[in-house]
Amino acid sequence: MRELNFESFDGSKRQLLLWDSVKRPNGVLVIIHGMAEHASRYSRFSEYLNAQGIIAAALEQRAHKGSEILGHEDGDVFGDTVKDNLALIDHMRSSYNLPVSVFGHSYGSMIAQSILQNKPDINCMVLSGSAARTDFLARLGYGIAKLQRALFGGKKRAKLIDKLTFGAFDKPFGSENRKFAWLSRDKECCEQYIGDAFCGYPMSLNFQASFLDALKGLYTIRGLSEIDKDLPVMIISGDKDPVGGNGKFVEELYGLYLRNGLRRIKYKLYKDARHEILNETNRDEVYRDVVSFV
Repeated sequence: MRELNFESFDGSKRQLLLWDSVKRPNGVLVIIHGMAEHASRYSRFSEYLNAQGIIAAALEQRAHKGSEILGHEDGDVFGDTVKDNLALIDHMRSSYNLPVSVFGHSYGSMIAQSILQNKPDINCMVLSGSAARTDFLARLGYGIAKLQRALFGGKKRAKLIDKLTFGAFDKPFGSENRKFAWLSRDKECCEQYIGDAFCGYPMSLNFQASFLDALKGLYTIRGLSEIDKDLPVMIISGDKDPVGGNGKFVEELYGLYLRNGLRRIKYKLYKDARHEILNETNRDEVYRDVVSFV
């Protein structure tokens, strides 16, 4: 793995992790990490990709590891992160002259859903731990974030939203008596997450307001009409992932795309798997499925 400085669309410098130990590469996969984690957590997966001839690249996203204030950034964080990754896609394609695909996980999959509406020049898209978040909780969260940001300022931590989301996700696994059990059945992976200073922290009110406001635009008729109907898209999730409503919101996303004309779309729910399917006990199966699709 190499750590590089990447100049984004607005001239800002972003940390880029590059796994390119490949003698005869046949493609590039841009990885977009989730909320309150970081890109180097994808090293094991990226090394597997390298062994299959695929170069992997991932930015440390805005308001995450490497940011001036962990969990916060001013402005339209979500929109600017979409633009960062569009710039990275263009950079990787021009640098290697190879087909570029995208893998977005969780919050990163929402970034990826927005990227779809920008008609990127990519080979395919994989949405991991994703969902169609049109539910009441998403709308309530935006209202709370917007109100609290007006009252307390954008830098304040969105602890109430953190409790309503991450806190609630652990409840179905309460009998296991361990934090972040909703992430994976693999206890060691969860312990590593808990022990990582760059994981599991509450995001700022500005971050949450930007994110939750952007969700509304992902499912409008106008937004969905912008997606290339012939682009191959695969949606993958654990059927015990609370982010995806144990499959309910995943199937809603699949149905939404299908009804809006996407012709090369598929989805798969992994039995008993939870949110971080790349860190699950069946991760070898997930790795193979992703590489086969790409």
